[in-house]
Amino acid sequence: MKEKNSTDTLFYKASQYIYYFLLTNAYFLVSNALILLALILLPLSISNLLVYGVALIPTGASLTALFYAMGKLYREKTIQPTKDYWKAYLDNFKESTKYWLIMIALLIVLSVDILYVLERGWIFLTVVSLIVLAIMMVTMIYAFSILARFEVTTKNLMIFSILLLFKNKLNSLSLLFLLVAFIVILYGFAGYALLCLFAIASYYFMRSNHKILEKLMQDFQ
Repeated sequence: MKEKNSTDTLFYKASQYIYYFLLTNAYFLVSNALILLALILLPLSISNLLVYGVALIPTGASLTALFYAMGKLYREKTIQPTKDYWKAYLDNFKESTKYWLIMIALLIVLSVDILYVLERGWIFLTVVSLIVLAIMMVTMIYAFSILARFEVTTKNLMIFSILLLFKNKLNSLSLLFLLVAFIVILYGFAGYALLCLFAIASYYFMRSNHKILEKLMQDFQ
């Protein structure tokens, strides 16, 4: 009987994935220190939305880096967390930030709209605003998945992410359900979830989008 290599055991593989998730998630939190600090020090209010917006600027590049690392982990089953995360962060900083600045502006406007209609009890407009927010969030998941795999201009990125949203309706719904599930977990178990939830969520987003990204790669080769 052939002896099993220690690196082939389920325990070893699980330990490696836990290590990858924890370390990559830690880098994501470090690169988002500004928004975390803003959320801790400032009360959640409309008057602080611009401050949150400024604090969110580094988040675009960090999301691309996280998606890149987790996408590579899904494809290759192994990564070098430090090298892969920070290289992707620096390499994609410019394009990620350009796209993310547009998204921040739209999110601020939409947040004000949602709070405004909520205060006045306009149920229909509240539902419409939340649907628009959901569409934006799923579109951003596609956008950061694309940025994590391809070199693309901001204009084309916005076009492709919207096309993928409507072209892959079942997958888009799946991404939305995953997003809601992760938000619920984060809200209910924030103290524990912060340790690795962002990395795990990105892993599942990249896993869900893998076939779509592979097809996109073949289409433009």
